[in-house]
Order: sequence, then C-alpha cells, then structure tokens
Amino acid sequence: MPRYNVIFESEETIFGKIPRSYDWIEYSCVLKIYDGGKLPVSFEMRFIPPHPYMVNMPLTHSIKAESISGVYVVKFLGTYG
Repeated sequence: MPRYNVIFESEETIFGKIPRSYDWIEYSCVLKIYDGGKLPVSFEMRFIPPHPYMVNMPLTHSIKAESISGVYVVKFLGTYG
C-alpha cells in the first residue's frame, strides 16, 4: 500500500452550541490533505472540556472524506447536530 504525502496541514478550532442545553463546546482539530488516495482529506478532532449538561460528546473523533466540505458539514454535523 503506497504512502501518500501531506500537501496541506492546518490546526483548527471549532466552537459549537448545543441547541438542547444552550451549552458551548470546543474541539481542537488537525486538518490534513494528502496528494492521493480514495479519501485524501483527514480531520482529527479532540474535545476540550467541560462537557455539556445534556449531551455526552466524544473525546476524540476522526473523519476521512473526499473533500473539505464533506469533512465539516456532512460527516460530523450530520451525526451530532
């Protein structure tokens, strides 16, 4: 299996609001784009406490997709709102 090179890497911070409890959440993320492969975009997320009152958010989450918009919108927000 070939190893692909990282052509872009960025550290991101995502803030969100849980609609049911009106609590804010924060994730520290690393976005990587590779030069090939079926899913060339990788997004590693790490939760920064405190946890919201009514929802148990995952501490770490990894997403792979075909495009950057697929990572942000479709995968994570579709699952956790």
